Amino acid sequence: MAEKLLAGTLAFALGCGGAPLAEEDAEPRARSVQELTAAERAQASDQAYQWLKAQQDLTTGFALAGLVDSFDDWWNATERKQIVYTYDQAVAAIAFMNKGDRARAEKVLNKLVAIQDPDGSWINSYWWNGYGEELRKHVGPVAWVVMAFMTHEKLYGGTTYQAPARKALDWMLTFKKSNGAIAGGRTTWDIQGVWTDEVWSSTEHNQDIYNIYRYYAGKFSDRASAYNDAASGAKQFLDNVMWNNTTKRFYGGWKNNTNLLDTNVPLDVNPWGVLALGLSGTRDYKSSLASVDNAKGAGTVGDPKYVHSLPYESTTITAYDFDWQYDCAAAKDQNGNYNGDRCADIWFEGSAFMSVAHHMNGNTTKADTIIDEIIKKQGKSGTLLGGVPYSLKGTSNNYWRMAQENCVSSTGWLIIAIHRFNPFTGAYITGGGTTNPSDTQAPSTPSGLSAPSKTATSVTLSWSASTDNVGVTGYDVYRGTTLAGSSSSTSYTVTGLSASTAYSFTVRARDAAGNTSAASGAVSVTTSASGGGSGGTTGDYTASATRLSTTQAQLSFKPTTSALYVDVHYLLNGGAQQNFRMAQSGGTWTQTVSGLSSGGKLEYWFTYEKSGPQYDSVHYTYTH
Repeated sequence: MAEKLLAGTLAFALGCGGAPLAEEDAEPRARSVQELTAAERAQASDQAYQWLKAQQDLTTGFALAGLVDSFDDWWNATERKQIVYTYDQAVAAIAFMNKGDRARAEKVLNKLVAIQDPDGSWINSYWWNGYGEELRKHVGPVAWVVMAFMTHEKLYGGTTYQAPARKALDWMLTFKKSNGAIAGGRTTWDIQGVWTDEVWSSTEHNQDIYNIYRYYAGKFSDRASAYNDAASGAKQFLDNVMWNNTTKRFYGGWKNNTNLLDTNVPLDVNPWGVLALGLSGTRDYKSSLASVDNAKGAGTVGDPKYVHSLPYESTTITAYDFDWQYDCAAAKDQNGNYNGDRCADIWFEGSAFMSVAHHMNGNTTKADTIIDEIIKKQGKSGTLLGGVPYSLKGTSNNYWRMAQENCVSSTGWLIIAIHRFNPFTGAYITGGGTTNPSDTQAPSTPSGLSAPSKTATSVTLSWSASTDNVGVTGYDVYRGTTLAGSSSSTSYTVTGLSASTAYSFTVRARDAAGNTSAASGAVSVTTSASGGGSGGTTGDYTASATRLSTTQAQLSFKPTTSALYVDVHYLLNGGAQQNFRMAQSGGTWTQTVSGLSSGGKLEYWFTYEKSGPQYDSVHYTYTH
């Protein structure tokens, strides 16, 4: 669950006045219309990835450049809310890695390392300028950053992030309680401006920490005992204190100041329990999924209702709410102030949790049906394209009022769900609830590496797919001995090169267990000379740049197959990236660039639609 408490999520407040919303007392199931195809879900993942990239690019030039703006939200028509949540950064990094974009994932992780507090923690959220937005240091977001470090290490190897991971793990250990739990962390909200310990231990935080302590116990011999003890304590707390063996689901947490259970029953602790602890063990964890799906009650703590079918445009969306409420009772914030109504809502991030857990449980049909329901609300055009909002109705859940804007957590989790990845273990789910820790077979070596196109500053590479006993998850492209980037497909464009310069490239394949193939045969490429107009023709399109006047040039793009849209991106003299939807006439898309002078340089490239999926062109250069 993202720690978005009050300050960062109050942009919209919709109550539930009038008659109750229509519902179905049923769990998510096969749609009455044809389900989405695997290709359509892959396209949704690609579009979500494009939205995340745009949100990351927003922070360029600010103190927290490299992190990803958490919400597509605004104070007013011209002022964006410049907030990044720590949990969201971990989700974005994992989503980028799922898309094979190691470079963007490392932008996130490297900035998190740079801003890690000396004690090993991070606060819950930051303004883009680097100042704290939510001055609480909760164990959950810190654990999620370590989860992202672990995922990077498992997918790519190396020890790059072990030192900051260790600092964070040691910080969390300071909150260990006698019942085995790791408590919530620290806050300045109880006594204004003074750091004090949180008085609760949450179920989800202890689910967060279980696997990372087990993993890093095997990496730091001098901390093995302490880390294994932390993992064991967390599991005992979850199994013996937080598990309700009557209802077969988890409680929300424990109040250390009163020694009482938190009887609230948020949804996320149940799918997260499956992802963290497995399908079964000391308890039958997978039964909590049925508990959620079968909760069709009155909407009370004792008789909850998680699944709702709510109207949206000309259809309905059937998915999961954050909590159990349906009577539209008034919610209050921690100060007792009215904070909207608790009504039936769709929580898109949590619905993605359920999809991943159902896939782990072997119910692929239900897992995919949930994804299809989420995609109904995915942004379809403009700056919203690919993004997924936090919730459908923007109601309160008595913890915070849920935002309706597109956000990193829901969008990142859509990618994670489509790619069937378990962040708690840092591995892809292979079906039936198991990953393949015994997989030690490396993929075959990529073959046929070639360079079908190049410009003065970029080279596009292509190769034949590798094979693997379980499955290839991505490819790493090297310029000499330096990692140039990663791809989930069999092509990649290396950018940022110098004109008229020789480069050598190789490619390695990797699988979900982190096994890496031998390097492919090298291909040597000399980039084009700089200067003058630049463009090119591929099987998909013809691109060009034409001088119009002393201050203007026209960028043109003519697709081989008619496109629904074409976007152009360009940098003028190395400045900030500009993005425009191009105008179309007679099958050719154009965009005029102004503000040029003699010798001015443009780097430009295109994003275009082709029969449904979206693609990026190679990068071109133009000198005015």
